[in-house]
Amino acid sequence: MENKKIKNARKTDFQGIEFKSSLEKTIYNTLIEQGITPAYEGVTYNLSDAVKPTQAFYVRSSSFGYHYEMKPISKITYTPDFTFELNGIFVIIEAKGFENDVYYLKKNLFRKLIEKWDNPTMFFEVRTKKELLQSLDIVRMETKELTDIRKLIPKLPDKEYPIANKLLAERNFSDLEVVVNKVIAKIEKDRKKPDEEQRYADIDLDSLYNLVTNISMITIHEYIKGY
Repeated sequence: MENKKIKNARKTDFQGIEFKSSLEKTIYNTLIEQGITPAYEGVTYNLSDAVKPTQAFYVRSSSFGYHYEMKPISKITYTPDFTFELNGIFVIIEAKGFENDVYYLKKNLFRKLIEKWDNPTMFFEVRTKKELLQSLDIVRMETKELTDIRKLIPKLPDKEYPIANKLLAERNFSDLEVVVNKVIAKIEKDRKKPDEEQRYADIDLDSLYNLVTNISMITIHEYIKGY
């Protein structure tokens, strides 16, 4: 079967499995070396249900001009290359080559889907063995505090959301703590105003208190590790 996610990919066999590219074979072999037995294309997710159309839909062709097109609209599915559990986290590894246009659509739909999941999940696009090993290091370093921080950062005002995510990605917890504390101070000041003048009335302040607590705990752990 042609690999529709990666252009110019060549199929290759390894340990009785037919991989759709040499990169997939390398990823699988490296995971086995790391003591991980992944599922290869083990699960398919439904990203959009099939639909029987009711609205008139006309398409144009050189042979027939405009004509009525009312065939059922196909469902959209996505099958990750590799999935496995590590450090209590569901890990998804996508082998990356020269992706086609459809991949971007499916990736966005899949990102929306996993936002509904309760269990911690990490998704990685991998191009080389080195990137795969870096991905595994990231998963192994994940803690409950980090998972909670990632879930709570969206509670920040929209203006601070991008910088907070950037600092988290850099593991710059000291600056992240400063950012969150400044936001909390600003909101606490805002709450003293009359209701009709409050700019941050929709912000959940308790969530931000929990956020800064988790950041402080990681900062303390990092400090202790340095000694």
